[in-house]
Amino acid sequence: MRRRFLSVCKKIRIRFCGFYTWLLRGTLKSCGQNVRIEFPVRLEQPSAITIGNEVVIYPRACINPVSEWAGVKYGGCIDIGDRVMIGYGVQISAAQSVVIEDEATIAMGVVIVDHIHDHRYPNIPIFAAPLSTPAPVRIGKGAFLGVYSLIGPGVQIGEHAVVAANAVVMKDVPSYCIAAGNPARVVRFHDPGATCEIETAVASGVERG
Repeated sequence: MRRRFLSVCKKIRIRFCGFYTWLLRGTLKSCGQNVRIEFPVRLEQPSAITIGNEVVIYPRACINPVSEWAGVKYGGCIDIGDRVMIGYGVQISAAQSVVIEDEATIAMGVVIVDHIHDHRYPNIPIFAAPLSTPAPVRIGKGAFLGVYSLIGPGVQIGEHAVVAANAVVMKDVPSYCIAAGNPARVVRFHDPGATCEIETAVASGVERG
């Protein structure tokens, strides 16, 4: 009885998720096919958000292209490529531009921002202060951002780069590198050419065997 009830609940959740996605997709700048947005997700200024094909956005994510703050107008935009996975509680804020390329994975609780709240105004609470000058952020194709990591203004994450859990990234991470720590630094490099050679050699050995 319990299993049947849980199965019914799952079917209801899937159908509601489809309906919720359908409601949101009409408000976006553009939205690809087979997108799944799970309730609840907060999309601020959805007309400045582009979502590619087969994207999954899990609950409690907040995607915020900033249009105005502290009396200053911005033209923030967020571009999400194909087959991107955005985990629970992810926060993305862009006063200029955040681009997430195809097949990137953004794990739970990650924060991606192209600006910070300027702390040089002692008479204003920091949260209410003007924003720093925005600097575009790019997350490269196939990159992985670990849980609760922070990607700061102007950072460029390369293709297939890995950012470790809880890392605070304020400088670029090259392609095929692993970055960890606070502040984050590159701790390892992965040579895709060498990996391909190893895999080819292994495959050849299996075929000969």
